[in-house]
Amino acid sequence: MPSYSPMKPNRNSAAARTRLPRSDRAATPPSGAERVLRPVGYLLIAVVWTALGLITLLLPAALPFALWSTNPEFSSRDFVTGDDVVVTVLFLLFAVVVLVPLLGYAFVALPLASIPLAVLSWTYVVRSLLPSYAGERLSSTGWSRSVIGPPTLGPTALSLLPVRLTPWTRFWTELMLLGWRPGRGVLLAGIPYGLASFLVAGWLFWPVGTVGAIVWWIITVALVAVSVTLVVRAFRARVSGRRPVPEAVRGS
Repeated sequence: MPSYSPMKPNRNSAAARTRLPRSDRAATPPSGAERVLRPVGYLLIAVVWTALGLITLLLPAALPFALWSTNPEFSSRDFVTGDDVVVTVLFLLFAVVVLVPLLGYAFVALPLASIPLAVLSWTYVVRSLLPSYAGERLSSTGWSRSVIGPPTLGPTALSLLPVRLTPWTRFWTELMLLGWRPGRGVLLAGIPYGLASFLVAGWLFWPVGTVGAIVWWIITVALVAVSVTLVVRAFRARVSGRRPVPEAVRGS
């Protein structure tokens, strides 16, 4: 289960002054109005996170689409074999050293941070309609200083954390935290994925024959497979090294 702190946010904030203590709120079942309205609320959240998840999955296609839409006559071969060799070499070095790791990390971390939240939201939509979950809260909010979020004086809030822990919700929460918590494993996994995205953008605009296209596809698929393997390894390392947490985390 995720390693987050059950700390309250800034005690001087309005939200903290109106928030019930976690222990009191955990012992309070949802009201009748909350039970009626929460399917709609979770449905709206699920739609938003699903849309964001799809956008993050399509981010690697942004580079070739931008090249095609802004300059349909663009040729990567002309760019590489252009007259200004120094500029070309400097750009390629910048791409390999900076853009590939940075964009690769974003291409991996953002889907990990958004798609599991979409799955959890849809899970809560289903649970909100089941009588067996009518008397309990479905998700909670925890605060942690070790996750990505907007600059704050206090810890960053993590919402949609499952109250009832099952193998299903535990898996998606652990996967989600791979994206929200910066780590070397995800950074390493992003490097081959970022390289694959640049290679695709390059050879799509390079006039290669059928054999060349097959070779580039094989290289691209191999790089993506390496990234997936590294993500799986990072996930297993996180799960095996997690600290024990209470049986259930109650919240809103």
